[in-house]
Amino acid sequence: MPIENWTNASDNRQKFQRAGLNVSNAGSELLQSFVNRTVQQLTLREFGLQAVLSRKEGKGQAEIINRRTALDAANGGTWVADTGTVTENAGSYAQVEFSFKTLLTKGRVTRKLQATGKTYADVLALEMAGKAEDFANSLENGILLGDSGSNANQCDGFIKLIQDVGGDQLISVAGATTANAALDLGKLDAAIDAVKGSAQRGDLVIVGSFAGIRAVNDALQAQQRFNDVTEIAAGFRVRTYDGIPLVITSEMPNDYEFAADSSIAGNAGTGTALLVMNTRYCWLSELTPTTVMPLAKTSSQYDEFDIYWDGAPVLANTKGASMLTHIETA
Repeated sequence: MPIENWTNASDNRQKFQRAGLNVSNAGSELLQSFVNRTVQQLTLREFGLQAVLSRKEGKGQAEIINRRTALDAANGGTWVADTGTVTENAGSYAQVEFSFKTLLTKGRVTRKLQATGKTYADVLALEMAGKAEDFANSLENGILLGDSGSNANQCDGFIKLIQDVGGDQLISVAGATTANAALDLGKLDAAIDAVKGSAQRGDLVIVGSFAGIRAVNDALQAQQRFNDVTEIAAGFRVRTYDGIPLVITSEMPNDYEFAADSSIAGNAGTGTALLVMNTRYCWLSELTPTTVMPLAKTSSQYDEFDIYWDGAPVLANTKGASMLTHIETA
């Protein structure tokens, strides 16, 4: 028996010849491609606001808060003689509602895609995980930037809630002007002092964008002040300013235009803001926590699922948060 037949060398040579192999392609037609099993999510997202805010069970149509406006020193009490009398002088009460709104998304994966991809991964579970991150990003955006005035189905986010309070809760690093300026730590201290309970640093957080928190770090380095770290919810370790956690949310804009009264005038500028929040007075009231619900099959061609959340951001006390504006990011 010829050796080449015994080793099937002749047949192998013919297979290589039929594949058109040569020195330049080095057998690339016969190599199998292997796909890494990790699906890379092409996102850069930080959900800091959701991480630090407590979630409380909601009931009814809205979270209803009673607020009392205090009396000043002149009316809080009266100095009288032994036989003197006093006129009743009570504080004023008001009620405010934070209406529950619904955030909803839907996912769908075809039966054929699940069948063809089952050797790679559970395609339906992968899509659910990806949609859950997308949903969390939309929720972060809503609880920060939501405005029921422009969309009646949307809740008012904390930036809108703080702006509606206005007054001493809005502090500009640049004064009464439309121009932005570098972060002034003295102004940041003023924004902290404007928040009720600020002496108890453990209840406070400072929330901002990457650029906003970086501006705090730059100002700290310039003045050589100590920058510590602390652990917040879910075990995250973050930097601090004066004992207050610096928390990043990727949904805070860096293109704000500000009016002279520190309100937001548009999104064609180079400014950002920092929120100083007392988590005792700022929270998420949840009628329904974030829920993933597989839907009943109505077709053999696909599986569907919904993700939804019912709730509202709550600023219970008008002194419970402040906003530092006009911070230059360019």
